[in-house]
Amino acid sequence: MVAGAGNSSATMKSPASGSLAFVNSKKRKSHRNPTNKSEKLLPSDALLRRLSSAAAATRSFLQTNDLFLPPHQSLRIESLLSSLPIAPSHSTSTSTTWFHRFVNSASENDDPRWHHCFRMSKPTFSKLLSILSSSDLPPLPSSSLAATLFRLAHNASYSSLAQRFGFDSVSDASRAFFTVCKLVHEKLGRLDDPKPDYSPRLLPNCCGALGFARFDVDGELLESLIVQALVDSAGRFADISAGWPSTMKPEAILRQTKLFSVAEEDSRSFLNGAPCELGNGVSVPRYVLGDSRLPLLPWLVTPYSSNEEEEDSLGFNNVARAALRAVEIAFAKVRARWRILDRKWKLEMVEFLPFVVTTGCLLHNFLVDCGDGDLQEECVVVARDDSEMMKDEECEEETRRCEGEEYVGSSRIRDAIAENLSRVASSENL
Repeated sequence: MVAGAGNSSATMKSPASGSLAFVNSKKRKSHRNPTNKSEKLLPSDALLRRLSSAAAATRSFLQTNDLFLPPHQSLRIESLLSSLPIAPSHSTSTSTTWFHRFVNSASENDDPRWHHCFRMSKPTFSKLLSILSSSDLPPLPSSSLAATLFRLAHNASYSSLAQRFGFDSVSDASRAFFTVCKLVHEKLGRLDDPKPDYSPRLLPNCCGALGFARFDVDGELLESLIVQALVDSAGRFADISAGWPSTMKPEAILRQTKLFSVAEEDSRSFLNGAPCELGNGVSVPRYVLGDSRLPLLPWLVTPYSSNEEEEDSLGFNNVARAALRAVEIAFAKVRARWRILDRKWKLEMVEFLPFVVTTGCLLHNFLVDCGDGDLQEECVVVARDDSEMMKDEECEEETRRCEGEEYVGSSRIRDAIAENLSRVASSENL
């Protein structure tokens, strides 16, 4: 597995204060004060007093209801309050953090607020905390894990984390976030080899589906980063390679990944298993089902191109493309659960994006293994671009010329799988 993140300022001015001062200046054309300074300042002071009063009432409402408001609502209100052109108030009405009060309030294991805030149940949170704390280092504070999950789930700022989880500074909140992400990589980063049970009846001996996802970057020269992933039959990520520039073609990315190196070795690791006899004397070894933009290889089976499509190949392509949706669905679940990934990343922070993406994928695997992988409130939207399913014909012809007999052998394996699929379909129709 390869895991492989501008400062701006604005002077705020209330449109209301400007327009009100303009009205007063037209009504009062007095020679006693030609500059009209007092008339311009008084309405502004009154407006600021009203804003301050409204902000105080809103903060009081937040403090009273913050344990029950959905996180996206409370974060939105906090953002609006911080944008007001008034000095922030220093509340001393409570000596405990939001997280401390949350833990005391949501004490039941089945309290749905754990899912709303941290995307997992309380027992799963406790299990994850135990796993990440199992080392010679001091135990991981539960507030650090909670803050990391909260930021991943809601794209919360470090200043919000500092306030909610009791960090002394924004820097401490940032340090805690990346410390926990690093622990996730260390403790959950060993991925299990996929088993040949992806689709035993339709795609015998298939060990998983290989595809790609884009994560947006707010830059002119770099619009997105590419993540390659192998997804197994349980919807888990069996291999992740993140951080490739969008200017690279999928085949070029594949050939530079650890998965490709392992698959091309004689031992082939998880692909070194018993072959499957499908008839016509063709023995089908273990293989991976690949995106149609990838080359056909002895261990990588891809859909037929448009000029190869016949009756059997059309049936195979339909099954293959349906199976490849598992990659899109897995990434869609990761984006839906960890909203920090469903946004454009600033170019100056993009070096951390592959690290955070991989963290989200590893946590996804952990939740699937714990039986806590179903999303409750999130709407999983799978964006599909059919143009990405089209084969690059020039690349395919180049692959055929370069690989010669190897391509012919791979093609026979794919034909055998397609014929077997056709037989299965015919028997079901009888």
